[in-house]
Amino acid sequence: MDMHHPLKVYEAELAELQDLVLELGYLSLDQINRALKAFADNDAEEAEKIIERDNDVNDLERKVDRTSLMIVTKMEPKAADLRYILSCSKIASDLERIADYAKSIANKGKRTAAEEHKPHMAYVQHMGQEVTAMLAQILAAFKEFNVEKALEVWHSDSNVDALFKEALIGMKDCVEGEDPDGKGFISLLFTMRCLERCGDHITNVAEHIYFIKYAEYYPGKK
Repeated sequence: MDMHHPLKVYEAELAELQDLVLELGYLSLDQINRALKAFADNDAEEAEKIIERDNDVNDLERKVDRTSLMIVTKMEPKAADLRYILSCSKIASDLERIADYAKSIANKGKRTAAEEHKPHMAYVQHMGQEVTAMLAQILAAFKEFNVEKALEVWHSDSNVDALFKEALIGMKDCVEGEDPDGKGFISLLFTMRCLERCGDHITNVAEHIYFIKYAEYYPGKK
């Protein structure tokens, strides 16, 4: 078939859109991983690189939006294709927000002395591992268009919520004993709240994948 045939062009543009969303997703995942390490190490230089790199995230999100609009305007897609294209923009927005939280974590690590939160870093590490695993899995589900895998990720967000609650209980001694000023507690709480919100945005992505296939929102309740 002629590569300039409208169907071939359309398929190529959809593939480009998927690639852009995945590129944004992998960049956001890398930002989270690097931010958590910078936070743990109190690495101000690395934190600054993460903050500056957020411009690349924003550029990619805008590129997804422009590409989505171009396809809709030029090709006038219908049904599942239209849902896919519009959902790509929504997924990109959620991925951009995750990267924003990575920037916030990096910024907090840059300003906080490592010894203030080191005794309780295990809580952040456990939540970070759970969230980054969820993000990697939801990107795989999007790439494969695997709704079942997406829903598994959606349900796993309860683990993140449980870890957050467990950490709040376990860190009470931060303000009751060893850290009476609460500096370490505030730093850790802020970072874990960012991770908890990342989990929420990942579940949004799962819901978008469900919507693409079924043309309705996932009825599950958290």
